[in-house]
Amino acid sequence: MVCLSISAVAMASDKKPVNPFDEPMVFAIVRSNAGFCEPNCPEWIYAEGQIDAKTPSRLRKVLKQAGERNLPLLIVSPGGNVHAAIEMGRIVRKRKMVVQVGFTGFAGCRPRDQGCRGDGPLPGEFRGMALVQGAFCWSACPLVLAGGVRRLSDPASMTGVHQVTTVYQREKVFYRERFRVVNGERKLVSRKIVNRKKAGTKVTTTLPKSTRKLLTAYFRDMGIDRVLLDAMLSTPPDKIRRLSPDEMLKMRLVTEVTAGDLVVDPQVCGQKGAPDYCIMRNPAPRTVVTAQAPPVQN
Repeated sequence: MVCLSISAVAMASDKKPVNPFDEPMVFAIVRSNAGFCEPNCPEWIYAEGQIDAKTPSRLRKVLKQAGERNLPLLIVSPGGNVHAAIEMGRIVRKRKMVVQVGFTGFAGCRPRDQGCRGDGPLPGEFRGMALVQGAFCWSACPLVLAGGVRRLSDPASMTGVHQVTTVYQREKVFYRERFRVVNGERKLVSRKIVNRKKAGTKVTTTLPKSTRKLLTAYFRDMGIDRVLLDAMLSTPPDKIRRLSPDEMLKMRLVTEVTAGDLVVDPQVCGQKGAPDYCIMRNPAPRTVVTAQAPPVQN
């Protein structure tokens, strides 16, 4: 007996990674390496790469590592799995986190580098500097941004959306069945799967009702205007609708538009009423950090 089963995976791709941003998202805790801010410097969570089904669990892991520290999330991502991005956004909102579209440069090795253990004040943590120039948050990434209690973007960074692509994976399932004749009627006794074969895929931009309902509920819960969903649905999947600062403010995707300012600017820790992500530690030697700009996205 042969049956055809269909499963749907949102924003999936079989392409091989061509740069770090096409690889699964990585997280790390980073402390500003500005030097002049010590012993009281800002710390944040760095997030970079594609959002996949395992990304929410990685986020939970780094939040567990952060402990009682409520650190801002600086994210740069080309997008990825819609359902995972929504789950991340809800984690962020529950944690009452600040989110900014921002890039992180490191003094030494990067968290993604093989064998990199970090040079931060605590094991597995890093030192670096943040910047907004060249940072981007595309596709499903704005769903994570929407989860922040404070949501910041800058004209020097890029935030954009497009249609959700759904990939249906077809599969032929082969069964072995046993029957028994009872009172002249054939009745099924057992059924066992003996083989599975791929039967191709189908790609569509038609938004399933369940996904539309999920997005609508999410935007409502996060306080985001549904015009963001309209912007997504009206943009072809091979293009990006870059959102202007005014648009993002009107649709409430961001609460603040900065002008080159960073939520983790080391100078904020020297001000009265410094945020709680300014962490007092023993003085550390000053190290010069050269931040590398992210590759240009085509």
